[in-house]
Amino acid sequence: MSHTCHRAAASHNGGLVQAGKKGTIHVSAKAMNVTWANDARFWKWIRLPKNELPEAFSKDDTSFDTTAELIQVNWLEARGSVALGEHKPGRYEIIYHVRFKVDAFGWSKSPVTFEVITPGGDRRKKSVMLEPYRRRSDEWHEIHGGELKTPGTVEFAMSQVESHGWKGGMILGGVSLRPK
Repeated sequence: MSHTCHRAAASHNGGLVQAGKKGTIHVSAKAMNVTWANDARFWKWIRLPKNELPEAFSKDDTSFDTTAELIQVNWLEARGSVALGEHKPGRYEIIYHVRFKVDAFGWSKSPVTFEVITPGGDRRKKSVMLEPYRRRSDEWHEIHGGELKTPGTVEFAMSQVESHGWKGGMILGGVSLRPK
């Protein structure tokens, strides 16, 4: 899943993974490895008031008030992983919490790839066009990124690296792993 390229990536893993209500696991955007996130030309970290956070984060009383705002990139990649050994065994779905600004651009031509590497080592990918979500810029969207079984460590990623078209105006709130 990881690309060995000379693109700077930022991983702000400060323990920003929390178990929420009903067994949901929340992963802050700051706990993810976001390519180019340490370069203000491409991304910026923004703090949002609780009432502007994704519902899953505000409802479960997480402390995730910092989100990643995409200014512009032509190489989109945000990766993360969670060790599920201590969590309730079963099936989980991965949900990305994404919002688009009114002036978001570059989402109509190429799909974004969502990848899951399961604890058993299976790689599953799916492509999703985000343009329909971009058109509804007044709300947070829950984009399904895949499913897995526990226990073990799961890796996940959202990327758009093939087209090299510029895109921007997306806010990544984080990821939730919800029991199914």
